[in-house]
Amino acid sequence: MSETLNPFDSGTYVPENTMQPVSQPEEKPVEQPVQEAPVETQPVVEQNTEPVNTPETKPSFEWKDDFSKTIYEKLVSKDVSDLADMLYEQKVLSSLDNMDEEDVIKLHMAYQYPDLTPDEIEDEFNSKYRVESEFDADMLSEDEIAAKRKEIDKQQKAVNREIKKLFREAKESLSEMKKDIDFPDILSQIQQANPSEEVISQYLAKQQEEQQKSYLEARKVFESSIDDGLKSFEGFAVNYKDEDVQFDGKYALTQEDKAELQGVLKGFDLESFYGNRYFKDGRYDTKQLAEDVYFLQNRDKIVSAMVTQAVSKAKADILKSMKNIDYSNQPRPSTAMNTSDYDEMVNTMFRL
Repeated sequence: MSETLNPFDSGTYVPENTMQPVSQPEEKPVEQPVQEAPVETQPVVEQNTEPVNTPETKPSFEWKDDFSKTIYEKLVSKDVSDLADMLYEQKVLSSLDNMDEEDVIKLHMAYQYPDLTPDEIEDEFNSKYRVESEFDADMLSEDEIAAKRKEIDKQQKAVNREIKKLFREAKESLSEMKKDIDFPDILSQIQQANPSEEVISQYLAKQQEEQQKSYLEARKVFESSIDDGLKSFEGFAVNYKDEDVQFDGKYALTQEDKAELQGVLKGFDLESFYGNRYFKDGRYDTKQLAEDVYFLQNRDKIVSAMVTQAVSKAKADILKSMKNIDYSNQPRPSTAMNTSDYDEMVNTMFRL
């Protein structure tokens, strides 16, 4: 067993014929008699009408990324404006393979400089990567025109090389910003979270069988320990000593007492044993509960105090009778404590 079970705690286990499928709201839970309500716990019906580890009725979705979750939440909350912007951004980023080099570079510049307008982005690009190819050839000779065109061609090739490098860098950076919208299988999870009546009944039956098995195993361990416990339990003892009196009292169990106690322990159940003792006529008897709890926690102190009082009272009676001097020849009653009365007093205290 993976965990320690309390064989006395009936609330830990699911009693037979109390489990109903959760999909039948018209059936009312079985009501238990009020007198059997356990002390300082929830009523038995509330503890046992729902088994441990029942299936979740509300599905819990697992998202592969925050972006997909954000899209879903904005869709559910009908935040159309932000949702449209996010979807349009992904639409543009998903078209990188179909865009020319200059457009990719301009798009990347827009992310780098978000404060610039589209026209300003265009001007920034042209100022850096556009070569002026037109010139006034009327005042130039053929050789000068050829030289000018050669210079322009050289500049254009240099710009083209720079654009190719910028294009690769910009596309790689923008590609990292692309997001896949990946929703979980919501419909499937909802179906699993709300299974059919047959699935629920099978689950509850299995839970009941497992819990009943655990209860029987725990109960078996408890019952096997009864004999060892009774062997080491011989009764109760009290010791008293002062300057005048030394007393060792003992209340021993007979074999008949042990046999009777063994039968009680084998059928012992905390709820039925203490239920009627502390819950009477629809009310909690907290006075009885307080008495029992205090005595169990302070038994030795209480018995010792009562023995001390009894001995002190007996000694006072003896002194009082000794002071009552009788000068007649009539015999005087013995001042010693009656042994049978003293034994009866000790037995009474141990039966508390």
